[in-house]
Amino acid sequence: MKTEGSSEFNKLTFSQREGKIPLPEPMQLKEVSPKFRQLIWHCIGTNSGGFINAHEMIYSYRFDILNEPHDEIVSHDEYENYEDISFSDTSVGSFAKDTILNGEYHEILTMIEFFLRHEGCTSIFRNSLEKIFESTKIAYFIKDIDELPTITPRITRESGEAVQQAIETIDMSGMAGASTHLRQAAENINANRYAKSIEDSIHAVESVARTIDPKAKTLGPALDSLQKSGLLKHPALKEAFSKLYGYTSDEQGIRHALLDKGSPDVDLDEAMFMFGACASFAAYLVNKHRKAAQTQGSGQ
Repeated sequence: MKTEGSSEFNKLTFSQREGKIPLPEPMQLKEVSPKFRQLIWHCIGTNSGGFINAHEMIYSYRFDILNEPHDEIVSHDEYENYEDISFSDTSVGSFAKDTILNGEYHEILTMIEFFLRHEGCTSIFRNSLEKIFESTKIAYFIKDIDELPTITPRITRESGEAVQQAIETIDMSGMAGASTHLRQAAENINANRYAKSIEDSIHAVESVARTIDPKAKTLGPALDSLQKSGLLKHPALKEAFSKLYGYTSDEQGIRHALLDKGSPDVDLDEAMFMFGACASFAAYLVNKHRKAAQTQGSGQ
């Protein structure tokens, strides 16, 4: 139990202590994590990614993309003798390090995309970058579009804003159980525990449903009760969410997966979808419940 004053409580961040729910890292657009920066610089600065010539690629980026004059990018002596100089000590290497570690997210991703499309990019280098994108869970990934490597958002800006608004609705409603489950779902996504994240996302909806109808033990009866009360007016929406709930609850699903059958076959995409769907549905129920309470309070 993380109570105020306990060592566990004191280790939490301010947002966690306040009960605020963060978006999972793969939904945090316009951000790249310090770990992502560190690994990208290690890959490029030490040539651990196995590409051909970092010096040449970065020079080309500054000359072709940033349109910097060639004599301001590197001195003649350095250009002639850079193989005898530590890469990070060259002006080109120093520029790359500063961009990666301190630059805006779009500056880093623009430079990485240029590297991916450069003739000096090898399959080993691309594979190294893809592993970094996946392991650090940033909100972008690498895919080929029209045969060109392209850095693409995992979700749209509108989708991210909609999920964030749903989370804020739940957080402001005072339904602490739902807020806790969504926070745990986000943390589980960030920790690669995708099945556990889906379970927590479903628990968030169950928590809201049980708050509205305390007699309901699971989501199915709660949805029936909410439909009868007029809070849930769309049968198709109820049916769709009942099917999603069934996906997590049957013997082959998430919640009751048998240990001797291995882990459920779910990945990041499914965990993110369920997080967004459950947050939005829970917020929908919260809003319906609030409106019903206001109507009853006004005597209408």
